[in-house]
Amino acid sequence: MKRALGTLFGVFFLLASVLSCVQSVVFDHAFYTDLYEKIDLPSSTGVSMEHLEEAIFMMTDYVEGKRDNLDGTVIWKGEERPTFNAKEQKHMVDVRTLWLNARTCMIVCWIGCIISLLFIFWLWRRDAFSVLLQGFLQALAVLLVVLAFFGLWALTDFTSFWTWFHTVFFAGNTDWLLNPAADFMIVICPEEMFSTMIGQCVLRLFMVIIPVPIVLAWLKKAAGRLSLTGGLSEKEKAEGEF
Repeated sequence: MKRALGTLFGVFFLLASVLSCVQSVVFDHAFYTDLYEKIDLPSSTGVSMEHLEEAIFMMTDYVEGKRDNLDGTVIWKGEERPTFNAKEQKHMVDVRTLWLNARTCMIVCWIGCIISLLFIFWLWRRDAFSVLLQGFLQALAVLLVVLAFFGLWALTDFTSFWTWFHTVFFAGNTDWLLNPAADFMIVICPEEMFSTMIGQCVLRLFMVIIPVPIVLAWLKKAAGRLSLTGGLSEKEKAEGEF
């Protein structure tokens, strides 16, 4: 039971961390502004930075649930037109549903992480840090294998990886297949954006998870010293009474 509950804690923590890192990157407006400036998107598309930002911020705010529509206009190819056409808006409904479900999963995982943590300390107070460390490392090993597989795939053939992602999570429709000549969403979402986004998510994830086993190992060692000191004190006390 120790091993199962410890691993469950690790799974909850890592899943919640993955989704939290995705949230921190995908809905960060500054990420898009910095990227557009870096790749000089206004020059390559002929669309002003103001309109590019308005469009991407509208899209991310809609997916996050901060607004209820995608109504707006943009100057593209010398004419004013709706920012997103019907097909693009339909696809974004699917993306919004996907993210809101993922956000619910993230919240459930954080709650599960806290509950499993409390149970571990309640059941095995002295061995709690050892249980947490072992469970976390087991879950982390699985995560690293998954990240290595998909990371290698994305690095060697990002288009293939990204196509697979859409066919899995948007199965049953082809609304995600957009036309660069007619769909403005392609303009504000170049392939460089997605590859950079994934890289940022992975970087932030490692910044979160790397300190965890180090801290747990230190706490395990500290708890062991305290237990030993407490045990010696009781022994000395008993000898003194004798």
